[in-house]
Amino acid sequence: MARNIQLAVDVGRRALRAAKIRPGRRTTLAATVFEPIPEDVATDDAEAIGIALGAAMERAGLGIGPAVFALDRSITSFKRLELPTADPDELPEMVQIAVERELPIEAGDAVIDFSIIERTADAYVIEAVAVPKREIERIHAIAEAAGLKVARIAPRCHGAMRLADPVEPTLFLDVTGEGLELGLVEGGFLKWSRGVALDGVDGAPPTADELVPEIRRSWLSYRVSAGDIDSPMLLVLGGEQIADSIGRISEATGLTTQRFIGDRRVQADVDMRGVWPLVGLLLPTASDRQVDLAAPRRTPDRAARLRQMILAAAGLSMIAGGIGWTIGESQLEALRLNEEDLLGKARVGNDEHLRFKRDVLRADHLEAWASVRPAWLEHLLVVATPGIDMGGTVLDEFGGFLEDEKVEFTSGKTFVVDPNVRIIVEGESRSRDAAAEVRAVLVADDRYVLRTTGADAEGGRRLPYPFGFSMRTKVTDPGPAEVAPESGGAE
Repeated sequence: MARNIQLAVDVGRRALRAAKIRPGRRTTLAATVFEPIPEDVATDDAEAIGIALGAAMERAGLGIGPAVFALDRSITSFKRLELPTADPDELPEMVQIAVERELPIEAGDAVIDFSIIERTADAYVIEAVAVPKREIERIHAIAEAAGLKVARIAPRCHGAMRLADPVEPTLFLDVTGEGLELGLVEGGFLKWSRGVALDGVDGAPPTADELVPEIRRSWLSYRVSAGDIDSPMLLVLGGEQIADSIGRISEATGLTTQRFIGDRRVQADVDMRGVWPLVGLLLPTASDRQVDLAAPRRTPDRAARLRQMILAAAGLSMIAGGIGWTIGESQLEALRLNEEDLLGKARVGNDEHLRFKRDVLRADHLEAWASVRPAWLEHLLVVATPGIDMGGTVLDEFGGFLEDEKVEFTSGKTFVVDPNVRIIVEGESRSRDAAAEVRAVLVADDRYVLRTTGADAEGGRRLPYPFGFSMRTKVTDPGPAEVAPESGGAE
């Protein structure tokens, strides 16, 4: 079901926030809700708030379905614990005991869950999260009135955490809610967090003048308790109202500060104001790193597992004994007939496959053989250019043909043709030196292997000295200008 969750909801003291995504190769934010709770709705009336939430989501076109509900950091308690056990089934009970001792919440009045941070040879490092049970009951009542199903309940700061740098230490400041939430993320895990509920004048959202002192106080208190630490980057999640305060926040904390403007995993075509942490809660993550206060982890009933296995084994034995003999013979005969039918189809299918494979190889062979296209005009230009440039030379004959045109089947299951071109050239020149000059230019061109086929003697019809050459070269697609030499010099 977790893969189908597309809604996230945050019910605050003053406002309702919701986000809907469309999963895919890249998560797309489809629609958002960011509306104040109507003034005539009491903050302690869960049913009325749920009705207002359902109406707001309908207006925004979010629809209904399973949803992740976010909890404000100021009403949750966090504790990082190292528990000495190698059995993950012991963790729920150990966390319960540790919470009673470590966190300022009575275990009987709290809902407790945890996420696994690290596993060593003989211990688990976990992050325990506890929240008063009345807050969980309130969310269920709101969801029921809104027509939603509670798929998961998680701290909102876990959504902001997933937007931080997964490698470099990052301090995120979330002012998209009501007040502020600070969290130090290191290695993709929340190392420290704090939430402060702030109200502005007459219940309005807090201003930058009210936020900056509290941000500075929270960060300094952590530095004092943590000792010497590396200075992380401060990432601010907030709307336009916080943009002008980035410099003041950086000066107050002494940290390099940036305003969060987007995540490469999320395509946002609608207003993102106030919902980035909700989108973070919808991003996929490993199940052991998720906190779900709607269905916290419980210690497995080992005896129940044994009982279930015994009952299942007994039931299967009775079913097998009761129906096995009755239908066995009829099924066996049907299987024999089916075997013969499938064997005949397999033989026919194998013959068709071999014919098809043969035809494909034959077509590929012919295509490779026919793909050779020597650039005859380019070769003619190379042969004729020296005589044209020097003058006193007549080209009587230019002929060419392919030789050794063999098609080979390579280990890469492709056909390769590597043919050579043989060019026959005959002409006449006004002098023996002119013929020698033409020959020297072509011999110097290491793209060709040149062989003289005529004697250097008089006897031309138009000019006194005839000459003849036989030239050999490789065939390449770009033409002779790109030809790799077979060998240099004259034969």
